[in-house]
Amino acid sequence: MEQKTSPTNIVRTLIGLILLFVGFYLMGNVNLHIGYAQQFTVLVFSIAAVAIIFGKQALSWFGKPQGKYIKIIIACLLINAVWSMLGGALVSLIFGDASSHGNSAYGNYFLIFFVPFMLMGEELFSIGILETLRTKWGISTLISSLVTAAIFGLIHFNTYNGGDILRTIIQILLVQGVARLILNYAYLKTKSIWTSYAVHLIFDLFFLFVLPLVLPK
Repeated sequence: MEQKTSPTNIVRTLIGLILLFVGFYLMGNVNLHIGYAQQFTVLVFSIAAVAIIFGKQALSWFGKPQGKYIKIIIACLLINAVWSMLGGALVSLIFGDASSHGNSAYGNYFLIFFVPFMLMGEELFSIGILETLRTKWGISTLISSLVTAAIFGLIHFNTYNGGDILRTIIQILLVQGVARLILNYAYLKTKSIWTSYAVHLIFDLFFLFVLPLVLPK
């Protein structure tokens, strides 16, 4: 316990957390003039941040999923799909469609080569925050998951901002934030990042690249 709260570990944790957010900021707000390689920004910064905060301890996140992980993946996919539709419909019902803004990656099939790496970056970002709150700062799992979900939703502000700030915040907390809660559950239940990553990847691949074949952009 003393090691976790030593000045060195506190500094390492703070540096790691800063790197997590810098990675997201650079990818979405700064043109690094590196073309599509910029899509790796979150992954690279998240790997560096997790390595700084947790060291080799983070390797345990990549173990074989425990329990009935296939059923958990299927259940989380279904729940996420249903809630995404209900949450999106609720936001549209309240605010209308005038200021709605979708993900620019929707239907951009060239990005299919980058999405698996981008989503692993998002998983490391989220699990890194979750585990920092839980294991480094001693915050309860429930509160840690809720805080992580709120942060995950808010970092998608630029992606879904259609000009109405209130609408955007409610949407990203209600849809992306709740989705993160589901992903956190998958990770915590199976003690493996591969489970939450599988749910995240399958859902986003379907939403971004399969659905556009059926529904026009």
